[in-house]
Amino acid sequence: MERPEWVKRVAGRQNGRTMDSDVLERDIKLPKQPLFSVRRLVIVAVLAAAFGLLIYGFQDTGSGTGGNDRDDAIVLLIPDRNDRVLRQAEVGAELKQGYDGRLSVDGVAIPEEQMEGALTPEALSELNEAELGKGVRPNNKNSVRFKPGPGKAVTELDTGAIELQVRYWAIEDGPDNAKTFTWTIYVT
Repeated sequence: MERPEWVKRVAGRQNGRTMDSDVLERDIKLPKQPLFSVRRLVIVAVLAAAFGLLIYGFQDTGSGTGGNDRDDAIVLLIPDRNDRVLRQAEVGAELKQGYDGRLSVDGVAIPEEQMEGALTPEALSELNEAELGKGVRPNNKNSVRFKPGPGKAVTELDTGAIELQVRYWAIEDGPDNAKTFTWTIYVT
């Protein structure tokens, strides 16, 4: 039986070379590769290493947390340890709900009235006795933040290393049971 012309054409070419036209398509076989070749093992090793580095990269690097030696009551340091900031940068910490705190900047205690979120004297004059008992920061006690400015305890941050300290406590325990946490930032 005569082979169709298309079989002859397919069988007659392989990798751009002309083959003997007597070779059939079924006779052309690709070489079998072993299941575990060196090339495949290297590719798997490179992919495993890349995946491992990806997982390692997503682990906690300490950014935004202030490190691992701080109390769980401190949710966020602003700015984080060893960060570089401008002279008018906001500084402080975010605490868990149910906590209150005070801030010191290079040993200067920041009055609660100058902290971010404190009510103005006009707003305080409109409060009743029960509302006044909650203090000048009734709605955000867990936000212990300060932004330097004119007429404040710190008008601007000095350049160089600045030591920040937050003194914090559970509201139900009161300030007599306060803990402190100190970290350093750099002002440019």
